[in-house]
Amino acid sequence: MKIAIIGFGEAGHMFGQHLSQHADVHAYDFIKNDEMKSKAIAAGVTFQDTLSDLIAGAELVLSLVTADQASAAARQAAVYLRPGQYYLEMNSVAPVTKQDNAKLCPVLVDIAIMAPVYPLKAAVPLLLSHADGDGVSKTLLDLGLNVRCVGTQIGRAAAIKMCRSVMIKGMEALTLECFQTAAFYGVEDEIKSSLHGSFPGMGWEQDRVDYWFERVGTHGVRRAEEMREVAKTVKAANVKSEMSKTVADTFDIFMSKQDENV
Repeated sequence: MKIAIIGFGEAGHMFGQHLSQHADVHAYDFIKNDEMKSKAIAAGVTFQDTLSDLIAGAELVLSLVTADQASAAARQAAVYLRPGQYYLEMNSVAPVTKQDNAKLCPVLVDIAIMAPVYPLKAAVPLLLSHADGDGVSKTLLDLGLNVRCVGTQIGRAAAIKMCRSVMIKGMEALTLECFQTAAFYGVEDEIKSSLHGSFPGMGWEQDRVDYWFERVGTHGVRRAEEMREVAKTVKAANVKSEMSKTVADTFDIFMSKQDENV
């Protein structure tokens, strides 16, 4: 089986490295330097310079780009996709974005990645929605992935992901605001102790704060893009989306301050 991966960043690399143990895996990325190609070789993946070569003959095409590039990737891939192939839209985008992409790619499968790919790797939970959800799920389960079908409608898996992100990314943004302020007043330890008393299972006195600061510091741009898709999801439900928009802005501001300190 040939598997194609569009986007060879953190998620693309993880899935490529795992799937190369089960199939003939090829990858494409707009970054085509020697470092990227060496990274692919080390993962057991063949790097392709063109989308046409990447997609030709592939049974599965995994789209693993940033949220703001998901539609462009679908539009470009659509030219080369053929009946019998599946285009796995795995990006963190709104249900309507996946539905619009499905108009471009009728073979699109809606997949949501429900946790960071590291440290879970292939065990990361995947939700899938598609008319042939059971069949596609079986194929992915046979490839060692942790997937569960949640329905037949494109956008259902995305909706679950986006609604969860309202809460998780919202807590990340609150943590940034809370502990940057606490640092100014020198009361971080008191705040951690208080939060631990209220929510003892969240690890506030351990590494929760450092972990969320690190995740936003490393992936803040990507998280901001995702939260704009979340805001689109919320707005489509006729719910005010100012909170999700503000979370995106919070991540952008945090990243800009990080750049200033470099």
